[in-house]
Amino acid sequence: MKKLFFCLLAGTLALTAQAQSDWKSDTHYKKADAKEQLIKRFTDYVTFDTQSNDKTGKTPSTPGQMVFAKALAKELKKYGAQNVKLDKHGFVTASIPATSKKPAPTLAFIAHMDTAMEVSGKNVKPQVHKNYKGGSIVINADKKIAINPQNSPQLAKATGHDIITASGGTLLGADDKTGVAIIMTLVQYLYDHPEFEHGPIKIAFTPDEEIGTGIELFDVPGFKADYAYTLDGSALGELTTETFNAKAFTATFTGNRQIHPGSAMNSPFEDNILMASDFHTLLPRQSRPETTSGRRGYIFLDTMTTDGDTTTVSGIIRAYTDAEMGNLISQIEQAIRTVKTMHYKGTATLKVTDQYRNFKDTIPPQMINLAVQAMRQEDITPVITAARGGTDGSTLSFMGLPTPDLFSGQFNLHSEREYADVDVMEASLRTALRLVSLWSVQSK
Repeated sequence: MKKLFFCLLAGTLALTAQAQSDWKSDTHYKKADAKEQLIKRFTDYVTFDTQSNDKTGKTPSTPGQMVFAKALAKELKKYGAQNVKLDKHGFVTASIPATSKKPAPTLAFIAHMDTAMEVSGKNVKPQVHKNYKGGSIVINADKKIAINPQNSPQLAKATGHDIITASGGTLLGADDKTGVAIIMTLVQYLYDHPEFEHGPIKIAFTPDEEIGTGIELFDVPGFKADYAYTLDGSALGELTTETFNAKAFTATFTGNRQIHPGSAMNSPFEDNILMASDFHTLLPRQSRPETTSGRRGYIFLDTMTTDGDTTTVSGIIRAYTDAEMGNLISQIEQAIRTVKTMHYKGTATLKVTDQYRNFKDTIPPQMINLAVQAMRQEDITPVITAARGGTDGSTLSFMGLPTPDLFSGQFNLHSEREYADVDVMEASLRTALRLVSLWSVQSK
């Protein structure tokens, strides 16, 4: 039966390929021109300070995201996009009308505008390192910041590629301004080549993906897309069809530190800071991020803050399956119970909240099959992955818009060693354009 299925699938894909026009020949696509456009756009986009902030309680969480959003909306209009909108939360949306007469599904491409909080995103100064020949790329000699195949394994596959880094002291913003640059270059390409036949296309640029608070405000029904792909992945050929299930937890420890420490013995004294420290120590080491990989989840503490007699610990839980998630929560609950036994004069409470879910079962097989076919037609080997994290697509998929994630050439994320591989970005652009062509001959 499995053999029959794959034979039928191969036949279907073959028929699709026959019906599909050869977009590269039709439009005389030139890789060198595409790369130059990507470099120009990306090195401009990273100069916008769009670092998000999880303390403001606003969407967008920082004003720089709205500045960037306005610039993107203006550029979309320049290249013929219609119904360009920028809402009060910083979402930029636009439509590209179909050039094909055949009814086809509405396909969307999405990328996020914000950058991570771990390293500054202000005053980014990009450096373009043409034709990488191997060895180390020095980002900042004075600070001794460099990337090489040892600390950046993907560089081993990047010989001959153009690499973009920051200049030290900031992240680059490759996550996810590579995706933004690829999508905008796609928009310009379709504008410059009206002979490219395609169905209706939607574009969206979103705020605050890095802090997980923006996408829930996205108007999915109003967007009116049938299928979407985020461009927020890393290595060549990556297609992310699965993410973690994600929960956050807050453990609160209340003691009595108002008693003079010299009189603490045989008194109501209880050290809430020690309670929190014991809790952290009691969490199993084998369930920490640095001891897990592949399909194993983890528990990780983000912050520990103290205010008088109260210490609050915040953290995250990640797991691919409900069973593993339940097991990790049980480990946290056991640590809480043990702390209560050790510190009977104090109190300890735990609150667990949902963040996002594994979107694996929300993605139609057709979306995966066409993405795989698009890559193969561009001589790219598909690599179907499960992300050890989440994307905007995790939330969008459960909001009714299935959204797997495509590679976009971003590496060493959230660090001063972050870099973008322009040749992988260009391959992502070709994959997206090939997807546009493939979806244009699908039944609506």
